[in-house]
Amino acid sequence: MSYKIKPATLSWNQAPEPYSELFDDVYFSSGDELEELQYVFIKQNQLLSRWKHCTSKHYVIGETSFGSGLNFLILCQTFEQFIKENPGHCLKRLYFISFERYPLTAPDLINAHQRWPQLSAYATQLQQAYPPAVPGCHRLDVSLTTSIKHHIILDLWFGNIKETLPQVHSGPDGIIDSWMLDAFAPIKNSDMWCQQLYHDIATITKNNASLATFTTADHVQRGLQQAGFAITKVKDFGIKREMLTASFKRTNKQSSTPSWYYRPHAEKIKEVTIIGGGIASAALTFALAKRGIKVNLLCQDPQLAMAASGNVQGGFYPLINSQHDYLSQFYSQAFSYARQVIQPLMTTKKLVNAKFCGALLLSYNDKLASRHQQIVSSGWFPDNFVQPLDAQQASTTAGIKLSHSALYFPSAGWLSPNQLTKVLIEQAQLLTTVNIYYDHQVHDIEYQAPAQRWQVNLVNRQPLTCRYLILANGHQLDKFQQTKDLSLYQTSGQVSHIESNNALKPLRTLLCYKGYLTPALQQQHCLGASFERGKNHLKLSQAEHISNIEKLQQCVEHETWSMAIDRDALAGKVGIRMSAKDHLPMVGSVPDVKLTQSLYHDLARGKPAKQYYNAPVHHNLFMIGALGSRGLCSALLLGEVLSAQLCNEPQPVAQTLLNQLNPNRYWIKQLKSGNSIVS
Repeated sequence: MSYKIKPATLSWNQAPEPYSELFDDVYFSSGDELEELQYVFIKQNQLLSRWKHCTSKHYVIGETSFGSGLNFLILCQTFEQFIKENPGHCLKRLYFISFERYPLTAPDLINAHQRWPQLSAYATQLQQAYPPAVPGCHRLDVSLTTSIKHHIILDLWFGNIKETLPQVHSGPDGIIDSWMLDAFAPIKNSDMWCQQLYHDIATITKNNASLATFTTADHVQRGLQQAGFAITKVKDFGIKREMLTASFKRTNKQSSTPSWYYRPHAEKIKEVTIIGGGIASAALTFALAKRGIKVNLLCQDPQLAMAASGNVQGGFYPLINSQHDYLSQFYSQAFSYARQVIQPLMTTKKLVNAKFCGALLLSYNDKLASRHQQIVSSGWFPDNFVQPLDAQQASTTAGIKLSHSALYFPSAGWLSPNQLTKVLIEQAQLLTTVNIYYDHQVHDIEYQAPAQRWQVNLVNRQPLTCRYLILANGHQLDKFQQTKDLSLYQTSGQVSHIESNNALKPLRTLLCYKGYLTPALQQQHCLGASFERGKNHLKLSQAEHISNIEKLQQCVEHETWSMAIDRDALAGKVGIRMSAKDHLPMVGSVPDVKLTQSLYHDLARGKPAKQYYNAPVHHNLFMIGALGSRGLCSALLLGEVLSAQLCNEPQPVAQTLLNQLNPNRYWIKQLKSGNSIVS
């Protein structure tokens, strides 16, 4: 996405009521705004009736301008009341997809919400999870007091709606059930009331969807009608004369996904089997549990998180760059989402081995200093996401003397991968049935076509069968016939455990350079990690231990505190991780390499996607993998992506980014270049 975010510039009266200086307009009508918005958007969209007759587990509402979030807060209140009155209803998840070009700052948002104490339960959650002003989709999950098994999910898209709305993933049947068109008045903000926007709205709208808006401007009526909406004028709220409602008839089967990045969903999915026992499988289990899906987890070890997810402490911060390319887009969004999920786990005392103490990325050479400066000056990231510190500021922040400037991520920190894995599984077990089968080592998998089931062949155990199978088994992902051709490679990393001392004890932030150093946990620091390709054993190495220490000492100019580390006390953990060549993880259906070569051999000719069959995949076989060393940051968002795919729900990332996460992406790029992908 090319649009950099600028926050809204507001004026405030004594009420206080926000007023947009840019658009010379109010955010809401004063005095009776709650009643008016209930009337215009809840009643005129007939939401209570539509929810009552809904036969799906989820319902999706679109909004063209988020503003202060008042429509969302009212919707939360209304949906919770609906759940109280209909506790056994099949509708469990309400999605609210909203777009905002000029988001309010967090202080302005909090200030605006003071007007509505009756909505404070939802407003507080929104304020706590409110994302930094980074472009793209930010997924927020609002809890209901009524039931832990009901959710309201806000997908808040920051950026120009002309760019962001076409990036919403939509299948051939559309995804939006109801629309709230609630931007500033057409005469004030014509960009939000144009024919292209109506066309883009129609592209992702379901058949028989409803729409409501306060305006009756002639050009708005004509535009919506040309896009396929049947318009009706109705009495407006209070003394206002009329407003518009509309219904939609879908006449095309247009999908936002190119054929070669097709993502099939699972029909009426109720149960899955996952192979794995680390952070990826735990994050996925948690995401599926929120959707009420039963999980059978096959773990090859006697307990969870014994492999690469078993470290005592791991760095938690995003990977970003000044171009804000796909890598930067993914990790900035994954970081914000993971932090939002993890924060309540910390406050409820369930996840105690974690701390958002900030992270410093040292500019330990001229090349890095230039790169960091470019990130700051690029304009992609606000100060509350990342900020530059000189050496003195970095030293003060870290609590120890540093000789270099740094990038500072105030919301970053460290987590225990081991504990987070176990806590996510515990939380999932509160929501659904999660069966964990320890000491179940998988030898191979094979599809039984007549029965339409996968057979999982185990070492020294009887085979298991399942309809839906998901691979989340870390560095062993490519051990199967179905996955061996994926563009993946293994790396080994050794983390050193360092006893704290008077020189190291003052460290209070995560310190990152060529490696990382954590603040002390129970008088011990984690220092890592080495990076060895081709190494496949888990034995601790004295040479790698010394290398970890020397990398730190070199990057901090041999500061006195770094020289106090005991070089002889060998302790730590070795893990093997799986990565992809482009450093992005993989999530989705497991692709079929031979059929991909057969169906897409002429992809270099540049024919449109509609002339090709949908991407060939192994039926009902899915995967999460190639998390590399950044599973703490990426796993939770990846779990949402795959769960949304399986359940045919809205995706939490842009379509172009979703394409880059597809496991077949390397093959498609090779075929587009005229190369073969099979020997």
